Amino acid sequence: MAYENTSVPVPRSQEKIRKLILSHGGTGIAFVSQPPKEGFESQVILEGKVYHVRIVAVCATQVNTKKQEQEERRVWRVLYHHIKAIYEASNTGVLEFREMMMPYIVTSSGKTIADHILPNLHKAVDGYSMKLLTGKDD
Repeated sequence: MAYENTSVPVPRSQEKIRKLILSHGGTGIAFVSQPPKEGFESQVILEGKVYHVRIVAVCATQVNTKKQEQEERRVWRVLYHHIKAIYEASNTGVLEFREMMMPYIVTSSGKTIADHILPNLHKAVDGYSMKLLTGKDD
């Protein structure tokens, strides 16, 4: 697992996320802790339009408080590095920012695009890998 031994406190990871988003034109951020879920919501500007973004991770439930705190540090460190990687890939022109952020954009229903798509994703891609291998559409 990544960052399982991190000693970086949760508030420091959250502050780095806040600075990263605001330094890239974000207009607001809120941290969310609803165990076992940890994450953040922010407003980001994409091509002149403000989008509401939500990124949430699930902490593995631990049996003792010390292990639970370590798990929360781990999850927040992963969230920081994830959003940092998104900005780095975008800033260097390797990947398009909107494409990477699409799953996290909150729609008018209050759900993210991923929340809408994931329940039926298997239907959309079912059998497509065989089409790629055989070159046949039928």
